[in-house]
Amino acid sequence: MTGTTQLPNVREQRPLGYWLKYIDGAIETRFDRLFADDGLTRRGWQVLNTISYGPITVAEIDETMAAFLSGEEPTMRPYVERFAELDWVRVTDADGLALTEEGKRTHQRVSEQAGTERVRMMECLSHEDFQVLMDLLQRIATHLDGLATETPRQ
Repeated sequence: MTGTTQLPNVREQRPLGYWLKYIDGAIETRFDRLFADDGLTRRGWQVLNTISYGPITVAEIDETMAAFLSGEEPTMRPYVERFAELDWVRVTDADGLALTEEGKRTHQRVSEQAGTERVRMMECLSHEDFQVLMDLLQRIATHLDGLATETPRQ
């Protein structure tokens, strides 16, 4: 791919960005349907799972979830507030958050569902293929981070 200037015809071959958005949307849809009975979305699940690893602040959750923040959703605080209303999360010392006993039970149940669904979504790849895919995506992400400070070429 290095050094090419001719882009493929997008009607014949979809570019990387297309597939990344398509896959992300498909994952979002599957998890939203999976978690609907628990009143969760994929994003809500990600926040709940992040909290499950131990006391954490909203700012740390936002840092962890930075790739998902946007102008429409600049913080994960609304998820935390909803979880507090559901008695899934409690505030600890120094504004840290932790799962309550009810939150732990919910997390355990939903975690099992999420794990099963992840396996189903990736069953089209061997373990080795999955590792290669993850390595390649991380390599591209790291490279793009490095390019972020450069001025785009004309």
